[in-house]
Amino acid sequence: MYLIVAKYADDAERKRIDYAVERWKAVAGVEKPDGVPILFKGENVADFVEDMYSRLSKENVSVYSLNDVLFEIEKEEISIETTLSGDLETISKFLGFIMAKQKGVLITETEFERIYEVSTRKGKADVSINLTDGGRVRILISGYGDAIGLIREKIKSEIRYFKEV
Repeated sequence: MYLIVAKYADDAERKRIDYAVERWKAVAGVEKPDGVPILFKGENVADFVEDMYSRLSKENVSVYSLNDVLFEIEKEEISIETTLSGDLETISKFLGFIMAKQKGVLITETEFERIYEVSTRKGKADVSINLTDGGRVRILISGYGDAIGLIREKIKSEIRYFKEV
């Protein structure tokens, strides 16, 4: 059994966590515990538990021993490389339009690269877009799970449409 603490910054992230818990409930017995989770780091845990028993019924207090666990899960990276026809300004605006359509949030921008954070129902990923002379575009998508594949397919679909028009 593992206690996983997932901090969130806003309501959208909290909902994504709830969605993941629901998906994994039947598969791995994942559940959000009722009550208040308390992480006790001191030595005299028995005294604290006795104090809790004095304030609540014993049946409403559960105690588990935990160890820190470190998972070495690497981010996956996939790329899209293509050449688009047109002037650099038009191509740049088109790529910005694709990111806006994906609700991408611009994280950082340089002369030749833009980095976005894109959130989907499958998770979130970072999207780095490099545009060089001649309309050469390199898009690097990095993240975890199914989100990167979903984002890649959406971007490729938009690029295919742009090339056809």
